[in-house]
Order: sequence, then C-alpha cells, then structure tokens
Amino acid sequence: MGHQSLGQRLSSLRVGQKIGLGYALTLGIAVSGTIAGFGVGDHYQQETQEREQHVRNEVELLHRLQSRVLQTRTHQQQLIPLAQYPEKFQDEYAHLQKHKAEIQETWAELKAFVAKYPTLQAHVHRARILDFLQTYDPVPQRYSQELERRVERIRSLDLASPADVEQAQALMLEFTNSDLALEFDGISDDLVGLIDQAYQELEVATRSDRQASEVAEKVVVASIGLSVAIAILLAVLTSRAIAQPIQSLTSVARRTTEESNFELQATVEQDDEIGTLANAFNQLIRAVQQLLQQQKTANEQLENYSQTLESQVEVRTQELSDKNTQLQQLLDELRHTQVQMVQSEKMSALGQMVAGVAHEINNPVNFIHGNLTHVQEYAHNLLGLVQLYQNHYPDPAPEIQAEAEDIDMEFIQADLPKILDSMKVGTDRIRQIVLSLRNFSRMDEADFKAVDIHEGIDSTLLILQHRLKDKAERPGIQVIRDYSNLPLIECYPGQINQVFMNILANAIDALEEANVKRTYQELKENPNLITIRTALIDSKWVRIAISDNGMGMPESVQKRLFDPFFTTKSVGKGTGMGLPISYQIVTQKHRGKLDCFSIAGKGTEFVIQILVKQQIRDAA
Repeated sequence: MGHQSLGQRLSSLRVGQKIGLGYALTLGIAVSGTIAGFGVGDHYQQETQEREQHVRNEVELLHRLQSRVLQTRTHQQQLIPLAQYPEKFQDEYAHLQKHKAEIQETWAELKAFVAKYPTLQAHVHRARILDFLQTYDPVPQRYSQELERRVERIRSLDLASPADVEQAQALMLEFTNSDLALEFDGISDDLVGLIDQAYQELEVATRSDRQASEVAEKVVVASIGLSVAIAILLAVLTSRAIAQPIQSLTSVARRTTEESNFELQATVEQDDEIGTLANAFNQLIRAVQQLLQQQKTANEQLENYSQTLESQVEVRTQELSDKNTQLQQLLDELRHTQVQMVQSEKMSALGQMVAGVAHEINNPVNFIHGNLTHVQEYAHNLLGLVQLYQNHYPDPAPEIQAEAEDIDMEFIQADLPKILDSMKVGTDRIRQIVLSLRNFSRMDEADFKAVDIHEGIDSTLLILQHRLKDKAERPGIQVIRDYSNLPLIECYPGQINQVFMNILANAIDALEEANVKRTYQELKENPNLITIRTALIDSKWVRIAISDNGMGMPESVQKRLFDPFFTTKSVGKGTGMGLPISYQIVTQKHRGKLDCFSIAGKGTEFVIQILVKQQIRDAA
C-alpha cells in the first residue's frame, strides 16, 4: 500500500517537480558525504600531527643527549695535554662538569618523556629506548665518579714537577682507554641508531598524515560517486515516469502511421504535461484522419518522389563518407609527420646543446686534471719539509706549537693527500661523463659512419646511470653486458643512440612499475635485470637484443606498440612517440628490423637487426 501511495504521489507531480526532487536528494547526499570526509580527515590528521610532533621532540632530546656525551668525552680528552697548565686544566674540568650536569638533566627528561607518551611510540622503538636507558642508566654516574676521583688525585700532585705532570697525564690517558670510558662512548654509538630509527618514525608519521588526507579525499570522492549513482538511478526512474507514457503515445503514433488506422487513441493516465500532450495528440489524429482522405493521391506521388530523393541522398552521402575517410587518413599522416619533425628537431637541438656543454666543461676539467699532478707533487714536498722540520726540531716554540694545534697540523698532513686523490678521481669521472655525452650526441656526424656499437650502448647506460643506481625504495638495477666481437657498423650514430635510449628508458620504466608491488627484500633476493646481448648473425647483419625481467605486456599492447601516440604510461610520463620513432629509425633510415617479444609476467625483449654496411640509397 505504501509503495502504491508513493507511486501515486510521484505520478501526480509535474515533470519539473520530479526533476527538482531528484536534484535535491543528490545534492544532499553529496554535501553530507563531503562534510563526513572532511571530518574523518581532520580527525586522522590531528592524530598523525600529534605523533609527528612527539617524534620531533624525541629526536631533539636524543640529539641533545648525544651532543652532551660527545662534548663531555672531548673535554675529558683535553684534560690530558692540559695537566701541566693547572688553570687551563681547572677551566676545562669546569666545562666538563657543566656538560655532566646537562647529561643528567637530559637523561632524566628522556626517561620522563618515554614514560609520559607510551601510546605515541611504535612498540619496537619504545622497547629499544627502554633497553637503552636500562643498559646505560648507571654509566654516566660511574663515569663522572671515576673521573672526579682521578681529578682529585691529580690535584694532590705537584704539577710544577715534570714527573708529577707525566703521572697526571698517565692517569687521564689510562682513564681514556678504560672499559668504563669505552662503555660511555657506547652511549653515543647507540644514540646514532636510535636517532636513525626516530627519523624513520618521523617519516612514517609524515606518510600517515598524507594518508589521512587521502582517506578524506576518498570519502569525499565516494560520496560524490554515490550521489552520481543515485542521480543516475533517479534519472532512470524519472525518465521511466516520463518515457513510458511518451513511449505509449509513440507506439500509438507509429501504429497509426504504419497501419493507417486513425481509429486508435492514446490512453491518458496522468494529469501532467504528458497527459495534456496525449489529449492534443488524440485531437490531432482525428484531424489528420479527415485530411488523409483528401490527400491520399498527393501522398502517393510524394512517396515516389521521396524514394528517388533518398536514393540520391544515399549516393551523395557515400561519396562524402569516402572523402572524409581520405581526409582523415591525410590528417593522421600529417600529424605523424609533424610530431616526427618536432621530435627530430628537439633531439638535434638537444644533441647540439649536449655537445656544446661537453666541450665547454672539457676544457676547464682538463686544465684542473692536468695541474692536479703538480699540486700533488708540491703538496708532497711541502708536507715532507714540515715532517723534516718536526724531526729535527721536536720542541718548537710555544707559539708555533699552539698554532699547529689550532690548525690541527696532524690532520692536515693526513687528509691533504686524500683530498687531492679524491679530486683526481672526481676529474677523471667528469672526463668520462663528458666523453660519454659527446659519444651519445654525435651531432657532428650527419652521414653514415662506421662506429663501435658497444661504445654507443655504454655511453647511453652512463647517461642513464642515475636511474640504474641504488635508491631508498629499491636496490640498483643490474645491467648484464653480453657483447660479442662485432665489426664497426655503418649507421647514423646519434639516431642509433636515440633508439638505445628509448628502449633502455622503457625497460627501466617497466621495472619501476613492477617494483610497486614488491618489497625491498623481495627486490634484493630477485633483483631487477637488464640484459644486453650483441651478436654477428652473418657477414651482413648484426643483432642487438635488450631484455628485462619486468612484468611483460599482453598481446593487445604488443600489437599497438609501434603505433604513433599509443602509450600505456600515465599522463605526463610519455608521448607515445619514442618507440614509433625508434621503429622508423631502424626500419626506414637503416633498412633494419625492430621486433618485440614479451610474455606477461616474465619480461620483454627488443631485438634490433641492422646491416653491417649500409647499401647506397636511391636518389629518392
């Protein structure tokens, strides 16, 4: 009964009222879902922000404790050479006492901090901090007591006597190397791990904050989706309420037209605009029934004319359709050609820029690299002279000794050769990169040239090294080079290098896409691999195969792989022209072959076959 009553109420509404009711219900659901989404997101964001602030406070406490421990250890070691200077010794010990008090204060703050916020810490991290506090809780006090005991013994000595000074230094040196001092150093070492783990907790908290925002967005999107679904449902129901009477009316009109039966009348079921339309239609049928009796002969002549006109229209329509098809094909070819020209110009400009930058970098790097040998020789001579001076004058003037301590002469003697060696390694690396950039661009080689194809592959890999090396989310991608002994190949070097770049970049993209669903440990046990194999097929042809162990691709994708503008990448990551242009370079400009073999779930392999010596092209 309730369903029938509701149906009667809806049927009595005007068409505009039915549509307005649907809009009101849809907007209500969308607004409610949006408010709920923002509420949920705000709740989770507050929780994650509290956790993030907690982790920041914890990192600050751990850094402060580590700093005080290192400063205390440094001041304690400074007491050894200051034993012969009582005033400086006492001043240094006062600084040490100050840091000791700060350690005790920070230690107490850390214990209170851990006890105060048990729920805001990860279980493993909290257990590790508690274990750290329990392990080292007595160490600072024992360290301070032992140091104070030794300082009291030193104070009882006559520091004006060299023997007593030597004894005091021996006491402090013995304490520096004692197990208690090493245990005190362990506090700083363990703090490094705790700080790293705290930073990881901070990263997790930051990621949780982003996830909370995503949850809110999903709730809002879901509510909007629900409102859209309800809108569609209401639209269907409303269209039925409107369409059924119209369909009934249309059916009567069609039967009337098909059967020429003008005795038929449309049924009037509603009092809205459609009912009014049905009444008007019934009146129209009665009027037409009268007119048709008078127009029967004229209609027969008109029907013959209409058939002739339809035949002519069909012929003309077919002609227009054929012309439209031809124009569309020409437009597609024009777009393809235009994109290829733009891409070629882009690569040409990029190659010129790379070659220019490589040339400009090469000159100053060669200058620095050439002079580093002389700098190393001069530095070696100067350091040898300083060492000779120290051997013959072991007791220099106090001012010289103080200056040597201030600049840390021993460290400079040990570190300066290392710095020069690392600078030499760095310049060697820059020279290799510059050479690879010049080999890759080869913009000065516009004609066929016999080149080492392996050199082009290696240059491309060096340019892509930033994408192959280890990253935080995955181990490095391993590249296996299985090179055969190939002769020099006649080709356009820059264009062939572009083909290598496109295929290798696609392989890296495929591996990174497959890595999304794998953990770091899984990637470490089954690493990403790119295998490059070259072989001489016969005296005329060479074969270059580049394969990866990614997810592969289905057959439907393989069929369209070399179609212009076809891409499976997200918007902004690919134009769909890399492989089509590579295919054109290999097949048209080098009269070779480019094939793709892929099995879903196992990987993909691109096989390039090109001639060792290019045939002379026709004049066309």
